[in-house]
Amino acid sequence: MAPRPGTRRFGRSGGGGSGGWAAAAGFAAGLAVCSLLLMALRHREVVIATSSSRTLPGTLPPPALSAGSTSRGASSSWVTDAQAAGASRGETAGGASATASGSSSSGSSAAAGAQALAAAPRHRRDELDLDLDSLPHLFISFGNAAYFPFVHNWARSVEAIGAPYFVAAFDEAMLDLCVEQDLRCISAKFASGKYFRGDFAAFRAMGAHKVRLVLRLLEDHPRLPLVVVADSDTTWLREPWTYFEQRPGAEFFISSDCISAEMEDRWAADNPKASCGHIPGNAGVAFNTGLFAARNTPAARAFLAAWADMLTDKDRERDRERGVDDQLALNLLFEEGGIVGAGKDDPRTILVWRRQLRVQVLPVLLFSGGHVAFIQRTPWRRGIQPIYVHMTFQRWWEAGKVARLREFGLWHTDPPGYYGSGAAGRDSSGADGLPDIGVAPYGQAGLASKFLAYQNGVLQFVAELERQRGAPVVLFEKNWVGLAYQLAALRDALAVGRMLGRAVVVPPLWCWCDYDEAPGILETCINPNADYEAPFQCPMDYLGPQHVLDERYQYVQYRNPGFLDLPQVPLLVRHSRAAVRILQQKPAVPFPDPAHTVGDGVAVWQGIQQGELLRALEPIQEAAVLDFRGPMPGLVGGFDDASASAEFDDFWGAFQHDANWCCTTWGDADEEYRAFPLARSAPMADCWRPWQPPRLLAPDWCDKVSSKHGNAEFTKLPHHPCAFAPRPNATQTTAQASTL
Repeated sequence: MAPRPGTRRFGRSGGGGSGGWAAAAGFAAGLAVCSLLLMALRHREVVIATSSSRTLPGTLPPPALSAGSTSRGASSSWVTDAQAAGASRGETAGGASATASGSSSSGSSAAAGAQALAAAPRHRRDELDLDLDSLPHLFISFGNAAYFPFVHNWARSVEAIGAPYFVAAFDEAMLDLCVEQDLRCISAKFASGKYFRGDFAAFRAMGAHKVRLVLRLLEDHPRLPLVVVADSDTTWLREPWTYFEQRPGAEFFISSDCISAEMEDRWAADNPKASCGHIPGNAGVAFNTGLFAARNTPAARAFLAAWADMLTDKDRERDRERGVDDQLALNLLFEEGGIVGAGKDDPRTILVWRRQLRVQVLPVLLFSGGHVAFIQRTPWRRGIQPIYVHMTFQRWWEAGKVARLREFGLWHTDPPGYYGSGAAGRDSSGADGLPDIGVAPYGQAGLASKFLAYQNGVLQFVAELERQRGAPVVLFEKNWVGLAYQLAALRDALAVGRMLGRAVVVPPLWCWCDYDEAPGILETCINPNADYEAPFQCPMDYLGPQHVLDERYQYVQYRNPGFLDLPQVPLLVRHSRAAVRILQQKPAVPFPDPAHTVGDGVAVWQGIQQGELLRALEPIQEAAVLDFRGPMPGLVGGFDDASASAEFDDFWGAFQHDANWCCTTWGDADEEYRAFPLARSAPMADCWRPWQPPRLLAPDWCDKVSSKHGNAEFTKLPHHPCAFAPRPNATQTTAQASTL
């Protein structure tokens, strides 16, 4: 099956590139660094050791550890104790055997890996405390200071599964952070501490740098049977080495951007879904280098050498319209000579790279990308805990990645106070008398001891809308109106949280139309290559730009959906709850004497003002969690101070400014018509009025879209607003129609 219009042959999430002299300089610098690294691998006075040295020492004495790093936090200490205990019991899993083929019993290699970790001293700068020639496997990631929050989280997840690891640090600042947090890092200097993903030449050179490091580790340590390499924006949920050991015929393992576990279950030619081209006889090849594992075999080492050579060959910098980064290079090499099955005795192993390399593509059910894990939620729907998750198919850059990991309890670096353990809910007061919360560093969050939860009635709301229409509502319109409802609910909940000094726990969110950079998604609103249907539970980043909320932690706090179900939340918090009923109108007795009530909760009403809200909630203010039950949109009438209402409007306006659905056009044309805005809220500073669902009108640019890249044809797809929504009249605009 051919890919749908607008899809790429190979792809990497969050890509981009730039050219020019800076890129060329970065590329040259990368090549030089790669050469230096190869020399470093042969000399004891630098970071990586020879095979005879058995460890990776540095010549300079390590600096004294900072006071903040002399002991780990409670959660990290638990990991260390568990690893040591597991080693003594032989329970902590290990990995491949000490033979090149990697075949061994899980128990012996598990014990070897755990014992290596238990015996290792504290991590020191520029010195690796592992005996590589005795390990059953080694886990590696890479990063610079700009990516440290993700590297930190990755390392904690690896420690939790008991795997020996190190992080190749690209700059001095990264090494300093590793010492501070007691992470096992070594120097692999490559670039500055800045974000260099947009510099194509530097990114390509980094790929070569990474591959050559893995190759030299295998060459210099022939008794090291398996090296597992992962991007820093990944996390491990459980051990993978049992999976590797049970597949001894494969020399190389690789993840993919396949988004259909059903097609991998089927494993047959001519699949109806075109995202799993690694299954012989299918289109849509999309190997993803965010995770690969190489066994120490001649074929695997030869492929790594060819891969690195391609990334340093100036004549192979581009393929068609794309620059060749490490991921595209691997895909191109794998496809040389075609992809075929290894045979009936090993049906899920494929032969690639002119049939010289035996590869197992890691199944997306167990090694999940972002769409399978966070949008389809396939592993959990099947009752399975994945082994690994990669933050692909992502919105809102790093902030969106952190938010998704938090939602699933996979962000391991938040302090106990984030979960309500002993944190103060009101640290200080701002000029308006409302609580100010200290600004949180990137990748972290503010603290709170009290929370506010609310129900999400969007499914009932959309169903009632369709019932009133008396006819089916197009999925895109359901999605647009449903997101309007959920945005209005979030706005009022955050306003209440601001008034009370509580962190808002966002409820599970629902969507009817998926996001995709290719407008072909508007054929059905559901990715035809995936295994889900509408409505589907969607991550919080589908509402709007996560970073706007994160940057204002001094002003408001929120917690992602599912927060109160996380095991990190203390029982004292989870069990201390009171109900808040939301009424349509103010009752005759709005503030009853607590002695005259049951005491399980209180009532508030639509359009309530700040002073009334505080008075109504006073009898239950000591509860850790206030559960608001009823329609949240339209609850808040305003702050008592007009300037406070204006300040909140400024905050919310920044969030909803970029809240949109994407994408309605494609390529380097019609960019002004690409993002379709979600409905905007009326300012809180205005007079309150009950919330009403907005009406979706066609945009005024439907007839202006060019034919380039097929963009004009996209406007005719069934779920494109230009195809079904009514056109605004002379006195009505799309912006007016979308105001709540």
